[in-house]
Amino acid sequence: MSVRRRALAFAVLPLLPGCFRDDGAALTQTAASLEPGTSTSTGPTTGTTGAIDPTTTTSGEPDTATTDPDTTGTTAPPLCPGEMQCTPGEVMDTGALCETCGRVRRTCQDDCTWGADACFDDPTSCAYWYFDEVQLGWERIALPQPPPRHAPAAPAIAAFDLHTHDQIFVLTATTYHVLRGSDGSWLASGPLADVFPGLPFPLLQSYAVYQPDFDNYIVYAVGDPIARLYSFAVVPDGFMTEYATEDACCGSFTQLVNPGTPAAVRDLFIDLTPPFSWVGGQFYATCVDELLPLTQYAAWVTPTDVFVQDLAFCFEMVAQSPIAQFPPFAAPGAPPGERIGGVAMLGERLYVFAGE
Repeated sequence: MSVRRRALAFAVLPLLPGCFRDDGAALTQTAASLEPGTSTSTGPTTGTTGAIDPTTTTSGEPDTATTDPDTTGTTAPPLCPGEMQCTPGEVMDTGALCETCGRVRRTCQDDCTWGADACFDDPTSCAYWYFDEVQLGWERIALPQPPPRHAPAAPAIAAFDLHTHDQIFVLTATTYHVLRGSDGSWLASGPLADVFPGLPFPLLQSYAVYQPDFDNYIVYAVGDPIARLYSFAVVPDGFMTEYATEDACCGSFTQLVNPGTPAAVRDLFIDLTPPFSWVGGQFYATCVDELLPLTQYAAWVTPTDVFVQDLAFCFEMVAQSPIAQFPPFAAPGAPPGERIGGVAMLGERLYVFAGE
């Protein structure tokens, strides 16, 4: 296996000084080129690369072997009173969606005719939702059957967007999955450790901030009570990531606006490109002792509430709203709070990936 060393320019942005402290830490890792499906995340001095290539990247799931069913003790075919439409017990997917996370299916009856349509729970029928405008509501996206190779097979726990590169990284407890925003294609997947090498705690939330001067991102992996920062770059054959520094989370919480614990938050998204239509008005900025307009913000989403953080002035939590009253989630077709897993904002489109 060939090994390449690359230097990634990195500067920690003071994005959330209320949440993470910037001590000017320098990179402590170098990145190595990997063969697809491998990882060098063995400790805090190792970087990783990942491939965005549907033909080479694997999801890290073990292959399962199938065996022929036991054919002993065969039974005679059923006796049908009329024309045989189907085999009793056979299930047909109609292609229609129903309820919160279900598909419409028909089951063959004992008389070899199809029964009435019924809604069956199927988690793949609500892989994610996206939202553009309050008037249009939410669009629910189901995975085709069989699901694409690189689509998540487990609940999402976080997501972050690479908006300059039209990609969203959807993260489960053990894997990552790359979604292209322009056409909804699942591009690649692999072990979570390839994205966050050496992560010493369970991941709670994640988000990314683009650095145009270096054409890379600072990706935050939030835990409780520690958050880690990684330098992340998209390269022709995938991505490169390097651990940078860590700090305590989350000093932005205030006595009045506080989710209680980072573990209560399903995920967060950031909006750094106002004007926007979902959040507005003024807030009292404690760092300057005056009222200021709310512009850039982060939204910390729980199953029941949304907590808004100012990202332009004092980097403090400034507002709390029941999720059903926060404009995006008040729109028709919004995902249920208890199903929210990862959240990301790509361009002006908000995405929610199904959790549990």
